[in-house]
Amino acid sequence: MLLKESLKKYWHWLGLALLSALIAVTAFLAPSRVSHLELEREALVAEDRIFTRLLEDPQIVLNALTVPGAAPQLSEIFKDAGYATRILRYELYDAKGRLVFTSGQASLELNDVVDVTQNPVQEGAVVGLYTGHTEDGPAHLALLRLPIDLNANARGTLYVYLDQSDQANVLSGYFGLIALVNLILLGIGVATPVAFAWMRSQERLQAQEQVRYLQSHDALTGLANRRAFADSLGEAIIRMKRENTHIAVICLDIDKFKEINDASDHGGGDQVLREMGSRIKATLRGRDVIARLGADEFAIALVDITNLGDVMAFMNRLVTALRLPFDVNGKEILLTTSVGIALAPADGDTAATVLRHATIALSRAKGDGGQRMCFFEESMDKALQRRRTVEHELRLALGREEFQVVYQPQFNLANEAQCGSEALIRWHHPVHGKIAPGHFISVAEETGLIVPIGEWVLRRACFDAVTWPEHLTVAVNLSPAQFRDSDIAETVADILHETGLPARRLELEITENLLINDTEEVLSKLNRLRELGVKIAMDDFGTGYSSLSYLARFPFSKIKIDRQFIRNMTRDPAMRAIVKTIIALGKSLDVTITAEGVETPEQAQMLRKFGCSQVQGFLYGHPEAAENHAKQKPASGGKITPIRGRRSTAA
Repeated sequence: MLLKESLKKYWHWLGLALLSALIAVTAFLAPSRVSHLELEREALVAEDRIFTRLLEDPQIVLNALTVPGAAPQLSEIFKDAGYATRILRYELYDAKGRLVFTSGQASLELNDVVDVTQNPVQEGAVVGLYTGHTEDGPAHLALLRLPIDLNANARGTLYVYLDQSDQANVLSGYFGLIALVNLILLGIGVATPVAFAWMRSQERLQAQEQVRYLQSHDALTGLANRRAFADSLGEAIIRMKRENTHIAVICLDIDKFKEINDASDHGGGDQVLREMGSRIKATLRGRDVIARLGADEFAIALVDITNLGDVMAFMNRLVTALRLPFDVNGKEILLTTSVGIALAPADGDTAATVLRHATIALSRAKGDGGQRMCFFEESMDKALQRRRTVEHELRLALGREEFQVVYQPQFNLANEAQCGSEALIRWHHPVHGKIAPGHFISVAEETGLIVPIGEWVLRRACFDAVTWPEHLTVAVNLSPAQFRDSDIAETVADILHETGLPARRLELEITENLLINDTEEVLSKLNRLRELGVKIAMDDFGTGYSSLSYLARFPFSKIKIDRQFIRNMTRDPAMRAIVKTIIALGKSLDVTITAEGVETPEQAQMLRKFGCSQVQGFLYGHPEAAENHAKQKPASGGKITPIRGRRSTAA
């Protein structure tokens, strides 16, 4: 069975070997056989020419048979035929087979015995090829037997020994050359596929080796990958249990690496990652392990440690190594990192568990603002589980349409009339009931679910607002993720076209966080939105660090004063001064000012005194569902429901 499988697998090589052997045998045997035939043909030609010459001068033959001593004259015939120098010996026999005359070499050792006595007179000429045995004699010769029949008294046989050594040598060299050429061609023919097969096998081996390498290494940095790191960590944990030591797993992430990668050209980000890997590797001990888990995240396993001091000593070395500037395309940049640490066996006794806990600690470090180090705590895992639960439920909520949009009215302080509403999302969970936005918006932001959720809110708000009175606007909050992960201008344009809401009635609210990163790109998208005709408002004004500079760079339609300033302005002079200044700034820039979180008459009175344009808050109305909100229509004569009328229904 094994032989059959081998033949089936390697049949082409076996066929090539058999063909090569056949060609080789043919190359050696065919020239010998062809040479023999060529010598035989040449001997027949010589026999024919000599016999023709004998018939042309029969008197010489007659004299040789009848006159003693006349036989040597036969050499004239050989000379005339052109074979005088090649005749080794000739013998003349009478009709009874008796030797009449012999000439030339006295004896010739042949490979076959020539016996002329058995049949002295034979019909027809005969040619025989022989090989000489003496070193100084001919190597090849032909025996020509020519029957003589002149008359009844003149009959006999002439035997001529013709030297064919030179011809045989020429033929041997010629056909030897042919055999050599055939063998060379055979060698090339065999060697070529063999060479190609060998090259392909080498390429296959190299490819397999490359695949094996990539299965365990990161192609960019040459470090171990996640799979290899898990295997090495698993082996280290087994050794840890046997030797009663400890292991520290450290996950490290570069802060704001995307900005660095986007700002650098020609693979600057890759250059940083390679240099980062080299610096970390230089700080490790002999048995420690390093890997690149993906993107800008690295993992380190400090093995065989005995106390926390070993971890801190490594962190000191690491901080020292990473504090130095990185050269990116000729520019020096300083990097900061976030670090998460989990200890084994305290935080887990398997590779997967310890690595997961180190990753959780890293997430906490990044969530706290980056550029810090966090050790894993059990509460982190619980918080992560809650976050994953919320994420899962959010995905289900999108499909089950558990979200609702409610609207909080906005009023004009000058005429006490409603001028618009802000769209706010609510989640009605089938089990947990109403879930406050503060419990799920941050998760939606982190997971990117805020993009489809935000688009749904925008579409729902436009559908609802198109049924309101023409003078009412609808305000919708936009997330930074909607600017980052989608073409927000195209999305807004499509929704306006789909719902039929005029662009002038849509107000998009953004926070300063959107403008902190990628300012130029964001401003470009904001300008495209303004070109559509929608209004752009800056929400939570005053809570950031560069609000005034953004006002100078983009002409916002509205500024919304954050509720924390409104809440405290009646008892805090500093807050009061800030609110008054913002309102004055809005007037000077001809920008509408809206105060959020107005809850007391004192706050409303103070805002009216400062000249605030618009207000919203529980004093004027709680968020309502669309069907309730739509009931508030203008009174007869086109007048708008006054603020005082709204206050009675706010609760």
